[in-house]
Amino acid sequence: MKSLKYLGRLDFLPHAPVRSVMIYPLVFGSATWPDPNAITLIKVAPHCDDEKLMEVDRTRASALVPLLCLLALVAFSAGCGENDSKASAGTGAGSGLADGPKPEAAEAEATARATAVSKPARPETLRLIEDGNPTVFVKLKEEVDLYDEPGGKVVETVGHFTSFGSRTVYAVTDQKDDWASVLTPYTENGEPLWLELDPERLKVGSSIWDIEVDLSEFETRLYEDGELVRSFPVSVGMPTAPTPTGRFAVTDTFRGDLNTAYGCCAVATTARQVNLPSGWLGGDRIAIHGTTGPLGAEVSHGCVRATDEDVSALVDMVPPGTPVEIHE
Repeated sequence: MKSLKYLGRLDFLPHAPVRSVMIYPLVFGSATWPDPNAITLIKVAPHCDDEKLMEVDRTRASALVPLLCLLALVAFSAGCGENDSKASAGTGAGSGLADGPKPEAAEAEATARATAVSKPARPETLRLIEDGNPTVFVKLKEEVDLYDEPGGKVVETVGHFTSFGSRTVYAVTDQKDDWASVLTPYTENGEPLWLELDPERLKVGSSIWDIEVDLSEFETRLYEDGELVRSFPVSVGMPTAPTPTGRFAVTDTFRGDLNTAYGCCAVATTARQVNLPSGWLGGDRIAIHGTTGPLGAEVSHGCVRATDEDVSALVDMVPPGTPVEIHE
C-alpha cells in the first residue's frame, strides 16, 4: 500500500469579508474524505504586508466540506487514469505485477511453443502399410535386433544389407503393439522372429506379389494382388533332401555372375535346408533358380528349379519381402 503524503493547499476565498485563506490537507494515493476539523480558515487583514494571522474560523470550513469532497473525487479519478495508462504502456499483459510472468520466462515459453509447432513429434511406433503384403526394411547405417519373442532374447542383429548384398527387407506376418513378427533366414523351421517397430531405424513398404510352390504338382504360381498371372513347371528336392514346407519370403534376387548350376538368375528365400548331404558346399539357403536339367522331378538338394525364362520373369517382378508359400 502506498504511503500517504499530506501537503498544505492554499486557496483564497473572494466572498469573505476579509481576505481569507483556506488550508486543507491533500491526500495522494488514497480516496480519503477531507476532515472538516482538519480544514482551517485563516483570515488575513486586507493590505497587511506581513499577512499576520488574525482569526481561525472552523464553522465556515464545515460548510465547504461537500465541495471539497467533490474535488477530492475528481483528483483521485485523474490519478487512477494516469496509473492505468502507465500500466498499459508496459511490456505486456501483467507487466510489473508480482505474480505475472517475467519477460525472460515469457520469451522462453513462446520459443518452446514455436519449436513444438514447427517440429512435430515423430510417432513412437512405425505404422505398417495395410495394402498388399506389409514389409519393413532397415535404414542405411542402422542396425536392428531380432528377438525370439517381443522383448525376449536377441537371436540376430542385422543391418541395412543382407549377407548377399541386397537391401534388408522382411515380410511382416503379425503385429503386437509396437512389435512385428517377420520372416527371416535365421530359424531352421521358418518360425518368424520379432523386431521393434522403431521409426528411427526402420521404414515400411509392401509387396503386391505372392509366390506359391506346389510340391505335389511340381508347379510354381505367381499372384499379383491375389490374381494368378503366371505358372510354370519345376523340379524339387529329392527324398533324402526334401524341399522344406512352410511360409517363407524372398530375401534377394540375382541376375548374372552365378554358378552355371543356377542358370541365369535366382530368387533366394528365407527357407533353409536342414538335411544337407555330407560334403555339400553350396550353402543351406533354398532358392528358385534356373536349370537346364529335367523338370517335374525330385532331383535337387532342396532348391526349386525352373527354366531360365520363368526364373527371369520372377526376378523382374518380385521384390524382397514377397511371401513364398511352399506346400505338398
